[in-house]
Amino acid sequence: MEDSTNTIIPSPTDVGALANRINFHTRDAHNKINTFMGIRMAIAMRHGFIYRQGILAYYYVFDAIEQEIDRLLHDPVTEKELQTSTILKQFWLEDFRRSTQIYKDLKLLYSNLFKSTESLNEFLAKFEKPPLLQQFVNDIHENIRKEPCTILSYCHVLYLALFAGGKLIRSNLYRRLGLFPNFERLSQKELVKKGTNFFTFSDLGPTEETRLKLEYKKNYELATRTELTEAQKLQIISVAGGIFDWNFHIVAEIGELNRRELMGKFSFKCVTYVYEEWMSDKDSAFRKAFNTAMLLMLSIIAVWVIYLLVKKNFLSIV
Repeated sequence: MEDSTNTIIPSPTDVGALANRINFHTRDAHNKINTFMGIRMAIAMRHGFIYRQGILAYYYVFDAIEQEIDRLLHDPVTEKELQTSTILKQFWLEDFRRSTQIYKDLKLLYSNLFKSTESLNEFLAKFEKPPLLQQFVNDIHENIRKEPCTILSYCHVLYLALFAGGKLIRSNLYRRLGLFPNFERLSQKELVKKGTNFFTFSDLGPTEETRLKLEYKKNYELATRTELTEAQKLQIISVAGGIFDWNFHIVAEIGELNRRELMGKFSFKCVTYVYEEWMSDKDSAFRKAFNTAMLLMLSIIAVWVIYLLVKKNFLSIV
């Protein structure tokens, strides 16, 4: 085999690579969620409370995945779990763990509500997850308990998504410091660093993060190429497609829950949020309902104006 420092593994043209097969079969879903997440992120960047809810949701998602990774690495029982454990050990590094990184962000984002680690931990333990988020967390555990190899679906889709988009998100957050609580003792640079751990894989900078990403992809491919049966690879590809759907649903759920809550509180925040939601989704049921309501209102106003004009003209004749 060629020196890995000069060879990209897997090659983009390697049709047998599991990662490439996942990408090929989920291309449409990937494009759809990219567009959707871009719009939702733009809205979240203008509303700190929405951004914080999104980070909280993904804390539970990655915590569920990493609970299963830890179980498979340290306590595999069945033959399938032992097989998956062997594969994980070939590419998983602690640098990739996200739940502890997200927890650091939550400490900052919720610092105005929870002054101590104990109170934050109690909140996280007792937080009632929205229905779809809870279903996604349950689905993660169920899939992996039933077919341990499907952990590789989550490892590919979610972690590589962060590798790919992390630097861009950090850059956007730097321009949106209003998302974070104000701290007199922290500089802008320190504030962003403390609030973007989710999207950071190394404190050594972009070069080291790129190296980790390439190492992750290379070792993932080398570990999965011969260790899995074709049936297992098809299961992994199938579950990977579902992950895109789940991401779409849990992010949409956050938007829907906020819309319901804010509609009951007429305020500037409500108006701006609803307007942004309306503008971001031209085909949504909400926008169609809004358009219908506006047309009805304009029709009523038009009829009323015509009535007043007719009445005025009639009285002038009389």
